[in-house]
Amino acid sequence: MNGVVVELATLVKERGHDLIAITSRTHSEAVASRHPSGRKLADLADVVLDNHAPYGDAVLPLPDGGATGAVSTITSALLAQLVVTQTVRNLLEAGEVPPVYLSANVPEGDEHNLRLEALYAGRIRRGA
Repeated sequence: MNGVVVELATLVKERGHDLIAITSRTHSEAVASRHPSGRKLADLADVVLDNHAPYGDAVLPLPDGGATGAVSTITSALLAQLVVTQTVRNLLEAGEVPPVYLSANVPEGDEHNLRLEALYAGRIRRGA
């Protein structure tokens, strides 16, 4: 497991935040931690979502060894979107108006998103 991910997860926990991790249990259990503490991402998480990627994150074995066809990116993206979708559903069922961005490619999308950004000014960070 990548030690940088464990370091970031450690910082999240030290700051008192809950941590939801998306990882492959199959792969994680088959390899040693690369972090000096020996911990893995799942060890720090409050909730672990298994993306079910196989060991090595590849599904097509190659004749001379190794494999290709990574799946963790797509399964992890799907899990993340399912969490967001369920959260929005929960908010709607509770009578709340979820703060959801609209596509910039629909009428009023940009205006809607600018209003959200103004409402959450100082909490939204953009990469440089």
